[in-house]
Amino acid sequence: MNKKTFALASIVSLIPFLSLSAQLNLPMAPAAVEVAAANPAADDTEALKAEYGEFYSALKVFSNVAYVSPVGSPEYVEAAASGQYLRARIEGMASRILRATGAEYRLPAGSERDRGTVSYKVVSELNDVFGFYSVLPGAREGDTRGVPIKAGYCQINFVKNNVPFLVQYDGFLNKGEVILTFDDGPGALTEEVSAAMKEGKAPSIFFVLGRSLGDAGKARIKAEAADGHSVAVHGYGHATESDKPFTNYSTEKTVSQLSGVAKTITEATGAKPGFFRPPYGIISVDALNAIYSELNLVPVGWTIDTLDWSTKDPDTLFANTVSMIQKRGKGIVLMHDIHPQSRTAAKRLVGWLAANGYKVVSPERLTKAYKGE
Repeated sequence: MNKKTFALASIVSLIPFLSLSAQLNLPMAPAAVEVAAANPAADDTEALKAEYGEFYSALKVFSNVAYVSPVGSPEYVEAAASGQYLRARIEGMASRILRATGAEYRLPAGSERDRGTVSYKVVSELNDVFGFYSVLPGAREGDTRGVPIKAGYCQINFVKNNVPFLVQYDGFLNKGEVILTFDDGPGALTEEVSAAMKEGKAPSIFFVLGRSLGDAGKARIKAEAADGHSVAVHGYGHATESDKPFTNYSTEKTVSQLSGVAKTITEATGAKPGFFRPPYGIISVDALNAIYSELNLVPVGWTIDTLDWSTKDPDTLFANTVSMIQKRGKGIVLMHDIHPQSRTAAKRLVGWLAANGYKVVSPERLTKAYKGE
């Protein structure tokens, strides 16, 4: 652990229930925050590069905090959700810069924005997306009330001003047992990841997005199913059209959207999906219960977050993932089949698990555990 990470770990351990904005001496956002200003025009590349640096700087901060925070803690929920959102925003900016200039953009060495700070603009946008910094009615600082969904399997904890987060347990797994899961596909790398997991005798769950299920996407999830994997529901978007969590939808709209994605999966693969994972792990109790009762989708969280969105270096990602698995001894592993570093690390991970006495177990263990079988 480097000095910066150690310092962040100390902050988290000493002030476990303060918001990230307070930990980092950021200005507090007001209770109601306007949506952040629109992105710069496509031809304003200098402004777009500046915004890229601003968001990349914040990503570094949230990455470090997520890595040192216990999964499910208020600090982790805030940092991991924010980091995933920021990574998607940054990649969108990078694509726009590439289209405008014809060259991939890299921050200049020693750039001030590369030092790890979070601007008020970023805090404001994250507040609009997640509501971590608004004082909502009934919210209490450090409130981590839990609402059981299935005893011994999962529950909803209310963290960061009443944001509901799905907390997953893995007590039904034996030591050395692992369940592999991949989010946010299908994409250009999906079939390679799927084939590698099949070759490594590692049946996995691929949580897919409906917006990626055009003709090419349907072919990709059909290949996943043929490889012996479970194709599962993540959302149409991630989760709304603007990548806000499902708490921005009514229960009825959430169920309706997921029903459409489930139907598309069934038509493409010939099998009904059996699992659902809420983007960011954020979902209301009512919505989660309705998704199971109306769509028969078993909720799935995770107990080992590889944080593969936080680094583009596959060697670092692989080392971090192995360390997490060794520390916990078992678990439900979260990765993404859309990142090049994840593709490379996942292929190495399957071999490492087999060589070190771990067993990738069938996703059906989740169904049995949820139903108490």
